[in-house]
Amino acid sequence: MPLRSAPPLPALLVLLFSALLAACAASPVREYTEPAKSEADDYAYRLLTLENGLQALLISDPDTRKAAASLDVMVGSGDNPPGRGGLAHFLEHMLFLGTDKYPDAAEYERYITEHGGSRNAYTSFEHTNYFFDINASYLEEGLDRFAQFFIAPRLDADYVDREKNAVQAEYQMGLKSDPRRGLDVLQAVMNPAHPYSQFSVGSLETLADRPGAPVREDLLAFYRKHYSANAMRLVVLGAEPLEELEKLVAPLFARVPNHDYEPEPMAEPLFEPASLPMKVTVQPQATLRQLQVNFQVPDYRSRYRAKPMAYLGNLIGHEGEGSLLLALKREGLAEGLSAGEGLSWRGGSLFSVTVSLTERGVAEHERVLRLLFSYLAMLREEGPQRWLYEEQSELAAIDFRFREHGEPMGYVSALAGGMHYYAPRDVLQGPYLMERFAPELIEEALDRLRPALAQVVLTAPGVPVDRESPHYEVPFGVTTAPALASRWAPTDVASLHLPAPNAFIAEDLSLVPLAADNPETPTIALDTPRTRIWFRQGKDFRTPRGALYVNFRSPLVSGDARAVAAAMLYTRLLTDAVNSFTYPARLAGLDFSLYKHARGVSLRISGYNDKQQVLLEQLLDTVQAPAFDRSRFESLRADLVRGLENAVAKRPVSQVIDDLREALLYGAYGEAALIEALRGLDLAAIEDYADAFWAGVSAEALLYGNYPQSAVAELAAALADLLPAGDVPALPPLEVLRIGAGESLQFVTDVPHDDAVVSWYLQGAGDSWRDRAATALAAQVMKSGFFQELRTEQQLGYVVSAFSWPQFDIPGLVLLVQSPSHDAGHVAGAMEEFLDEVLPSLDNSRFQRHREALVAEIEEPDKNLFERAEFYWQSIAKRQYAFDGRRQLAAAVNDFDRDEWAAYFREVFREQPRSLQVVAPGARGVIPDNIGRRVTNATAIKADHDTWSVDQY
Repeated sequence: MPLRSAPPLPALLVLLFSALLAACAASPVREYTEPAKSEADDYAYRLLTLENGLQALLISDPDTRKAAASLDVMVGSGDNPPGRGGLAHFLEHMLFLGTDKYPDAAEYERYITEHGGSRNAYTSFEHTNYFFDINASYLEEGLDRFAQFFIAPRLDADYVDREKNAVQAEYQMGLKSDPRRGLDVLQAVMNPAHPYSQFSVGSLETLADRPGAPVREDLLAFYRKHYSANAMRLVVLGAEPLEELEKLVAPLFARVPNHDYEPEPMAEPLFEPASLPMKVTVQPQATLRQLQVNFQVPDYRSRYRAKPMAYLGNLIGHEGEGSLLLALKREGLAEGLSAGEGLSWRGGSLFSVTVSLTERGVAEHERVLRLLFSYLAMLREEGPQRWLYEEQSELAAIDFRFREHGEPMGYVSALAGGMHYYAPRDVLQGPYLMERFAPELIEEALDRLRPALAQVVLTAPGVPVDRESPHYEVPFGVTTAPALASRWAPTDVASLHLPAPNAFIAEDLSLVPLAADNPETPTIALDTPRTRIWFRQGKDFRTPRGALYVNFRSPLVSGDARAVAAAMLYTRLLTDAVNSFTYPARLAGLDFSLYKHARGVSLRISGYNDKQQVLLEQLLDTVQAPAFDRSRFESLRADLVRGLENAVAKRPVSQVIDDLREALLYGAYGEAALIEALRGLDLAAIEDYADAFWAGVSAEALLYGNYPQSAVAELAAALADLLPAGDVPALPPLEVLRIGAGESLQFVTDVPHDDAVVSWYLQGAGDSWRDRAATALAAQVMKSGFFQELRTEQQLGYVVSAFSWPQFDIPGLVLLVQSPSHDAGHVAGAMEEFLDEVLPSLDNSRFQRHREALVAEIEEPDKNLFERAEFYWQSIAKRQYAFDGRRQLAAAVNDFDRDEWAAYFREVFREQPRSLQVVAPGARGVIPDNIGRRVTNATAIKADHDTWSVDQY
């Protein structure tokens, strides 16, 4: 056989050159995985493991209008260096403020906002999660700016000094927040050797420069150690095919340095064994009455296919017959209960049972504890039940099988955080998997849920205290004694037992055939003097679910504070009366709500449609013949009053917005008026109110989803017994304060907090589509610059926002700042100066970008059946029966060019503003001057004004 001759020299050179090119273009991807996905999920997925260890999940949705991305770093406040409380949180703030490639601190915020997006981040004990969304065609540029956070951030010294003030403002904002105060106490009584005992938020004190240790150097060291590619998980959702997303993502994030960081295990227990059992008493800011029982259990996150704690949380938190909560309610001790894992760490987890107590429950909290431990003893005696586990497993599997799409930014953020705990193939299905019944794990966990191992926190006014927490100065007390366990020992309670099999689990998950004449939007399928039913089968979202909404309209839900209070209390009583059977329905994927709204009472049932009719009939049977218990009435009324009293513990900005809403809306009442009305209502008055309500009610309903046409007649028959005959009483119009052109009002409100708050409301000139569009454009144009100037540059406070705020479609614009560092006069002056610069800083190209971004937001398609149902329901309420409100608003926005909009802005918001400024002066006590007429309550504002009369809802 002859030997082959060598190839000619040019061919060798070609081969060598090709090999070099291949080496230069080597893929940065080490491994590919295709995650298991739901059969209803039409997204395409690909998981990449890059050579630097970073895992990136790519999601392709060709129809999306919004792209989104999230990167989660396995580092959090539990990793703060000793003595540097809040450093991880501070670093999260700093990464937004400039990178080597994009050094302008405003660049990222401005680019995202001008292209229809939003951005944020959070720091937890174990994670720091960054996320944004943007109009889909701008993903590449947005992602490049985002990636630089993790490639080359500047951590500019000037902004290090400034942004410490934002962290301080966030810390001060939480000084009256009971959740943050409770965490401060929990950290104070933890094992000091556990990393979670460190201060999480940070302050000027903990982030101060120190001799030989400037905080910027600590930031850089922290970043270099922890922000390693192998500790990062990335999720990117875009309209591009997977191949194009990979070409965009892989080379970009392959540049993230890998320091081979491995989080250290946290071997120390959260509570030192000798300190248990422990009882902590905490005095809250609000009239909070709560009992929390915490237990240290193993970290079961790697056993996600078994989920032993999900099994236990489901049973302990159950609310049906035989449950712990029902026993507590029957004894008048509690109003609510939840159970599940809270804090987790590398080595353990905290399983918590939280009980919302009545006044009697506070006084008899040790009886509550004995009942809890009796329930746990019953679970140990019964042992793990395979049928209960399989029931939970079936429900989880159904939910995953028919998982619907949601808002992209929230989806990618949740996935990025979860990727740390699931195998690559399981990153989508991991949260739903319950396929390995492991009784030994359940028994192991149950064995930790004993009185001798409990840490109990009783939070209520007047409890005994003898010390203060270090950062929030919370009064609390601690008792550690073995004798506590015997006082909480189980007792024999016959009413406690395992739940019955869930009768609401959907059995028929088939899809109803679509009718040939199924309309493009809902149409009126039944119209009588008392009942109108809109109907449409779900065409775009083919799942075995449906939305059944009924609005019971009555003139008796508004008019005065007594009517409003009666409607609130009546719906609360009805919801409580049906809870024992609606809770299993909720577990089975049937959501239910009953609530008061502006024109009546709304009933909503949504979820798998198979058992909806069964649930509706049981609900309406209770509505027709309720048997309200007097003790439950007293407890629920007290709970409503307590909730209103607790308004003083809400964030100051929330209180000010509540006051602004009360000033604008006729029929809206403040807490004091509602509390007085509630205290004047007894059970007989509520029963009389219910009779009068149903005597004059009419119903409008929507059926949308997997329903046959026959569902209309079934719903009509179910409603018939509730609705009276005769003429329908007229409903009074809804009214919104009408502020005159050039009129300026100032409402000074009392908010018990040191921070100053200014909420400046500017009303549009009218209620036409043009007015709505111009006002929405103003918010879009302003929001990024307002945040950047007043928060980042001027450091006026942590809460800085400009947004559109229509009330019953009367357009309005709100500028909002909460400042711990400046008085209200200074804040109002900064707002004025900013408004003066809006037009000079807005060229035509920026205006066009903002206009495009707003139109994209308005026209963003619904992601699932329930978003579409909500759009239909709101359109019906607003009498927009063509269901074209989005199209009309988008068209009105597009009709503006820069000069026309500038003329509207100048006239309506600057030269002749319709202005209402709500001010909480805070500790500095300064009230902005030269504002106009000053009032001190909402009633005075509404007493002498014209109104916008709105015929909707």
